[in-house]
Amino acid sequence: MIAKHPLDILFYPDIGMDPLTYFIAFSRLAPIQCTTWGHPLTTGIPNIDYYLSAENAEPTNADDHYTQTLVLLKRFVMYCRRPKMPEKPVSRKQFKLPEDCNLYVCPQTLFKFHPDFDEVIGSILRQDPHGLMIFFETRQGRLAKLLQNRFQQTFSDVIDRVRFMPRMSKRKYFSFLQVADILLDTPHFTGGYTSLLAFAFGIPIVTWPGRYMCGRLTLGFYRQIGVMDCVAHDAQSYVAIATRLASDKAVKNKIKTRILKSADVLYENIEAVHELEYFLERVVKEKMNHFD
Repeated sequence: MIAKHPLDILFYPDIGMDPLTYFIAFSRLAPIQCTTWGHPLTTGIPNIDYYLSAENAEPTNADDHYTQTLVLLKRFVMYCRRPKMPEKPVSRKQFKLPEDCNLYVCPQTLFKFHPDFDEVIGSILRQDPHGLMIFFETRQGRLAKLLQNRFQQTFSDVIDRVRFMPRMSKRKYFSFLQVADILLDTPHFTGGYTSLLAFAFGIPIVTWPGRYMCGRLTLGFYRQIGVMDCVAHDAQSYVAIATRLASDKAVKNKIKTRILKSADVLYENIEAVHELEYFLERVVKEKMNHFD
């Protein structure tokens, strides 16, 4: 169906999240083919010409990480609607959680849990005797079981303060975010959409940027809103930031206020759309001029 149309350019929001689009991308269906951070890794596919990324999320040697020509834009390629805050306040009791604990929540899917994260989790729970760690089960229930077995080997002394919550509807998840003290980002492969959801409600996320863009998405959002208090540079600083914010509500609330004040640029930002438009128009014109 795509091949029937004389396209000037073919834009893939992601390549790698779905097997069909991954294999379609091996075909040359348009003179110019490009993708972006819907799957935040290079495709390695020769027929993809450009990878559109955000300068705030990339390291200085980013060109070395892509087989495509890397295009660094000022903003992420997205037009994300800001979710609305739940109208009714909720309590931890509704989720069968204690009110008198410091609640650390990592909403990332479990396959992102690199073994390097185990040291961080264990250290947080050891340094904060009132800390409770929350993760979410996946559709594949065996992943939670595999992680639990791994945690038994890496921090068995505090594993009794780790809980896996069942999957939730989006509305229930938004309510759940309101009872968290702090969100934890996974090293090496950070949150994307989950980070955007949290920032909409002003919830601080502790993040430890990695070498590649897939480990720097939350950093990119923080740079865009100008709030850098929760960005760690190693495991030790990650633990220090997390335990301080979870324990010191005044400090956490100040950061929350700053996030809420600045986060508008992440949502419904028409300038991000215009940047994409300008790029697409430019490369098509360049291609046409090449053949004139």
